Amino acid sequence: MPEFEAPQIWDATEVPPLEEELPLALGVLISGSGTNLQALIDAIAAGALDARITVVISNKEAAYGLERARHAGIPAVHIDPAKHGDYRAYNHAIREALEAHGVELVVMAGYMRLLGNEVLRAYPGAVVNLHPALLPAFPGASAIHDAFEWGVKVTGVTVHFADEEFDRGPIIAQEPVRIEETDTVEMLEAKIHAVEHRLLTEAIGLIADGRVSVSGRIVHISEG
Repeated sequence: MPEFEAPQIWDATEVPPLEEELPLALGVLISGSGTNLQALIDAIAAGALDARITVVISNKEAAYGLERARHAGIPAVHIDPAKHGDYRAYNHAIREALEAHGVELVVMAGYMRLLGNEVLRAYPGAVVNLHPALLPAFPGASAIHDAFEWGVKVTGVTVHFADEEFDRGPIIAQEPVRIEETDTVEMLEAKIHAVEHRLLTEAIGLIADGRVSVSGRIVHISEG
């Protein structure tokens, strides 16, 4: 008669636990007050955006956005262009800071400088820019004022992937903003900023959910 073999008891303590997948790591570049940064911080805190901000970087030491980051417990880094030998060295320092904080997606949220290849090539297809106009119309730093002075009836907000040409990369999302007869440029700015806060959060949410792909210049958004 064959000997009976008792079944082996599985000891759960011998099996390492599965590692929890962390939300998408964002590195946010700013130059000013950081209202778009605050919109991202608030959306993450409310559970409306499945991402985490691992570092905020500014080219201006006095940028209030750095204080917003510190208040939220986010590393805030000032990188002074004047303390680096040239444009390439400055962008290399940005790349080092992003990599040191494990950034997966770079977000330019009111960053008023052209980002160099040192960063763009380290994060191919993973740099997002926010622009206060409907690109390709009104590129550049004075887009709101330019649209107002031109007399257009509709302007808007664009979120796009950044590439090596200023304000040109593939467009992820756009939303129009009407310019009313009674609007001042200050009123238009307020309307633009309100759309920026929401549209940037929504666009990053699509990326974090894995719903964004790019073919040439065309960005495709899959169904959620």
